Amino acid sequence: MTVDIEKFRRDAHRIEKWSIGWMLLSLAMWGWFGYRLLVDDDRGYRRFGKYAETSHSLVGILALAVIPTIIGATTIVYSQVLFRLARQTKPELK
Repeated sequence: MTVDIEKFRRDAHRIEKWSIGWMLLSLAMWGWFGYRLLVDDDRGYRRFGKYAETSHSLVGILALAVIPTIIGATTIVYSQVLFRLARQTKPELK
């Protein structure tokens, strides 16, 4: 079985670019969550009203922010594994 070192490197660079994109999306969503959490203009604790709607939307934003965070982390790990595989494999002799 032959191993193509350049293919590992190309795939690792491509996946690394995707992971950067996922992390940027993740940071934007976490920023949106933080903005909504900190700049909430609720002046009173209303049990059923705007406060309840705001808390539900915050939980939804948080749930949506977790997804690209997990995808970004796994793609970073995968690209690092491919870089290590490319570094540790020996080139085939022709």
